[in-house]
Amino acid sequence: MSNKDIIRLRRLVRILKSKEGRGTELISLYIPAGRQISEVANLLREEYSQAGNIKDRTTRHHVQEALTSIMQRLKLFNKAPEKGLIIFAGYVAGEVAGDEKMEIYLLEPPKPISTYLYRCDSRFHVEILEEMLKIGNSYGLVSVAREEASFAILEGSHLDIIETITSGVPGKHRAGGQSARRFERIIEIMVHEFFKRIGERMVKYYMAERIVDGIVVGGPGPTKYEFLDKDYIPQDLKKKIIGVLDIGYGGEEGIYELLERSKELLQKVEFVKQKEEFNNFLNLLKENPKALAIGIKEVLSSLEKGNIEKLLMLEDIVVVSINYTCSNCGNTESLEVATEDIFSFKRNLKCSKCNSTNIKINSETDETDSIIEKVFENGGEIIYISKSLNESYSLAKTFGGVVGILRMT
Repeated sequence: MSNKDIIRLRRLVRILKSKEGRGTELISLYIPAGRQISEVANLLREEYSQAGNIKDRTTRHHVQEALTSIMQRLKLFNKAPEKGLIIFAGYVAGEVAGDEKMEIYLLEPPKPISTYLYRCDSRFHVEILEEMLKIGNSYGLVSVAREEASFAILEGSHLDIIETITSGVPGKHRAGGQSARRFERIIEIMVHEFFKRIGERMVKYYMAERIVDGIVVGGPGPTKYEFLDKDYIPQDLKKKIIGVLDIGYGGEEGIYELLERSKELLQKVEFVKQKEEFNNFLNLLKENPKALAIGIKEVLSSLEKGNIEKLLMLEDIVVVSINYTCSNCGNTESLEVATEDIFSFKRNLKCSKCNSTNIKINSETDETDSIIEKVFENGGEIIYISKSLNESYSLAKTFGGVVGILRMT
């Protein structure tokens, strides 16, 4: 599957995750590679029959209609494609009750499906597909200080800070004599127990619950070396440590500093690439602003000319073309908007002439896929900026959520 297809699927997963049903009426169906469609159809007919027992009339109708739509589409196949087949179908809730709309998606997965899954829920179950789309490399980040330690996983564009633990180790004791030695011994025991807890969590998070491709350890002062010099973690895990860095903080703040300081080590990770691409955009903004298209209007204009070399977009953004009529003054207008929350945008939409909120939406078209296609058709590249990045706020609030870097002519 090409990078272009992966980008499309990731975008679709984000869209599917945002959708909800009025009740338990959204169907997720994963069909393994090579599975006979006749077998699946029989199972779905059983589900259709059982759905007849649903007490709520609307939910019953919605579930049975979704099942009928799925079975109709399955008639196009004798058996599941080479990698299997994924279907999401159901009545998706609108802004108000009674505004539900039937939606159905047929997808060929990026990797073979091995297990049959049928779910009827208030949401689409995209976890299996989401797991398939993860970038291969994942890294553990550990910030260690005398007072606390934090554990995180960086996978693709997602930084997950898992846990922060504290040591309980007190500060230096100034008393002398036997009291001081006894106090130092107590501190040694507390540090030892703290290091044991760090090691146990590293094994749990980076070996047991998931296997990471590498680990970066950082922290202020010598504490991190004191931990690593002893056998608090097994050799198999020690071998995965790709860097030990001096940073100013421990804990969660240390994780963010460690991420910044680890760029060279983690250059293959998409998260770092996103930061570099955004910084490149900021540099161009200072040095050559004419090489940029900022905001959806400039981006669309440049796309029509085929001038976009790279498009930077917020990961959850949608570009929508809206035509409305103002019920107060009669003004009719079309506009394009890039937003992460189209429902909120429409609720707050005001007439450009009289500022009235008494607006009637005549038409609404999602142009996001069309924009993605145009970028690829012209040989461009798309960089999604993750919400995990601090830069995402700046991109959204200052630059309209989408910017283009133009081809130099």
